[in-house]
Amino acid sequence: MTRPVALILGLLAMAALVAEFHRLGLRPQAQDWAPRLWAMGRYFTILTNALVAGVMLAVAAGRRVPPDVVMTAVLNILMVGVVYQVLLRPSVPFQGLRFWTDLALHALVPAGAVLWWLGWGPRGLTAARIPRWLLWPLAYCGYALWRGASEGRYPYFFVDVGRFGWGQVGLNIAGLVLVFGGVGWALAALSRRLR
Repeated sequence: MTRPVALILGLLAMAALVAEFHRLGLRPQAQDWAPRLWAMGRYFTILTNALVAGVMLAVAAGRRVPPDVVMTAVLNILMVGVVYQVLLRPSVPFQGLRFWTDLALHALVPAGAVLWWLGWGPRGLTAARIPRWLLWPLAYCGYALWRGASEGRYPYFFVDVGRFGWGQVGLNIAGLVLVFGGVGWALAALSRRLR
């Protein structure tokens, strides 16, 4: 069941990304494909869903995916769902295609990845591996700061240097990394119990 479930999850993530790409194309200013991809690439949610899609499709194809790559995908997509629900979820629900892409990218794929991991993911992981799993969000934060500075628009409010200043943004990033690390520690501990 590992591979069929991974295939379903990988296809779900890909379908959500394609639907979001299509949805953005409905805007007059983003009808060309390159600006749409560039706009999508601004967001941790999109990039992490693409990572999950790649990992799950590789598993489905029978390729050996290193445990740290799997756990990078699982931890970070779990945090996509949690951070969205806690900090970013709009008070008024989206409508139409945006409702479905939002649901898939922020809830279905995160929940599916965690459930897949609980059933078939790497076991016996130690806390020493967590720093590797945190490279993804750290690299993204550097990228988001670079893009925000060059474009004058930050993808998420908590990395908006113009609004908060470098000191507060540094604290925000440190806090996020600590939370990601704490959740990573819980996943590693759980992986040892699931043997």
